[in-house]
Amino acid sequence: MQTKKLISYLTCEKFQNDIVIQIEKRYKSTIIKDAIIVDIKENQQVILFKYGVFICWDIEFENIKFFLDFIKDLQINSFKKPIIEEFNYTLDDEFKINLDTIYLSDSSTASKIAISQALAQNVKLQQFEEEILTTIENNSHIPLQLSNTGKIKLTKKEISKKIGELFLVKTKINLHYDLLDTPEFFWEYPQYENQYEKTVKYLDIKSRVEVLNKKVEIIQELLHVLGDEQKHRYSSFLEWIIIILITFEIVINLKDHL
Repeated sequence: MQTKKLISYLTCEKFQNDIVIQIEKRYKSTIIKDAIIVDIKENQQVILFKYGVFICWDIEFENIKFFLDFIKDLQINSFKKPIIEEFNYTLDDEFKINLDTIYLSDSSTASKIAISQALAQNVKLQQFEEEILTTIENNSHIPLQLSNTGKIKLTKKEISKKIGELFLVKTKINLHYDLLDTPEFFWEYPQYENQYEKTVKYLDIKSRVEVLNKKVEIIQELLHVLGDEQKHRYSSFLEWIIIILITFEIVINLKDHL
């Protein structure tokens, strides 16, 4: 059985709203639910999702490179380095996945969309995993400082900036969690959901989402620590202001009685 290349690309946060119009100027394309199917050549398709992902089904390297150049100007918040995942696929009597090879029992466009949904979620989840891991590593010194010294060695402004940074990461992931849910595509094509579920299981997406949730909780705990520190410093500042005012009042009263 001849195997063909199946490559997932995550190149940006999302594509521009008019990407369909721009694609239609150069390629024959159709839209099925949230998937944009782009015909590159005969039996060579790109399945693109607006959240920055596209899946190449048996596309020659030169055509992939040309397509990457084409969509470069249609991207919002492009990544310096795209996330790329490679699989192989071939036709077989029964759908299965083994050693990164997907055996298709049906080579229809709808079947490819079903599998592409899972592959797209896989690379999007990888983006979230990398971002939240980097955030946790960059802020791991905060609880360590608190444990060793009993205080956080950051200025008030630096604490505010850290709170903003952590909040943005947490909010970004929470706002995009729906991308990791079962797509609406299967409301109209339920016969292909089994292929999607098997691909999701192979990619371990559900357990990875659970781990991601735990890491989001760590971010939330860091936010609480920084928020409490900020409140404590503000309270201390107010206390010092009150002490200074009382001292000033005492000094004035003493002068009046001398």
